[in-house]
Amino acid sequence: MAKLRKLANRTKELETFLKMAQGDHYCRIMLIEGESGMGKTSLLSRFRQQCPDEVKYVPFDCKGLDSIAAFLSEVVNDLGREQFPTFVKQLRTFIQGSVDFSENDIAADKISIAINGTSIDPQAQEHRLRQLHDAFFHDLEKFEHQIVITLDTYQMASKSLQDWIESTWLRTVERRLKNVVIVIAGQIIPNINNSVWGHECEHFKLTPIDDLKAWCEFCSDLPDHAIKPILIGLKGHPKSVHEMLLAVINSGQY
Repeated sequence: MAKLRKLANRTKELETFLKMAQGDHYCRIMLIEGESGMGKTSLLSRFRQQCPDEVKYVPFDCKGLDSIAAFLSEVVNDLGREQFPTFVKQLRTFIQGSVDFSENDIAADKISIAINGTSIDPQAQEHRLRQLHDAFFHDLEKFEHQIVITLDTYQMASKSLQDWIESTWLRTVERRLKNVVIVIAGQIIPNINNSVWGHECEHFKLTPIDDLKAWCEFCSDLPDHAIKPILIGLKGHPKSVHEMLLAVINSGQY
């Protein structure tokens, strides 16, 4: 039976990611841009599969991230609450016993309560948020292992989260968090011309794959003459070509 590998081409992107994950690259921010169906999510899946075992890998889909609190919560819970003593201590000081901390996870709503409180003016909320993410960054710096955090479907993130990522998070990764690699993928991505961190990022814009050899390697058991017309007809659109190749395989023609 014909076989499909999980990714056609994208070799440069994978090689760059592995260097970054291993700490062998000059920057720690990767931005992957592409229209729907260009293979962004498949590429992130390959990153996760090939990421070295000693690297802590934290994946996110921005469709489920609606706030800064949700982002902080997911990172803390994925990496382990016990790894964030400064953050948890700061959280407790704001909540002051009004929320149960007996369970292991730090839920996003607890962080939201700590930031927003009751009858707290916007300036005070901003001050609390700044103290919380400073504690969060302090704990991240203490990790002995490399950490990779990926954000998929970035265009689905809330406006407040996007603003925080582009103004605070990426700046902190570039200047302070030497053990953290961040990969952001989406139909839209942060502005690569950012004056603070833009010069320290790798930007890849995914386009159609029109390399016949790459597709033949991707689908090694189908003959070239079966793949070529599909590639030409669908103009190398990764998702469409992939689906058509699967249809041909399932038809039993080869």
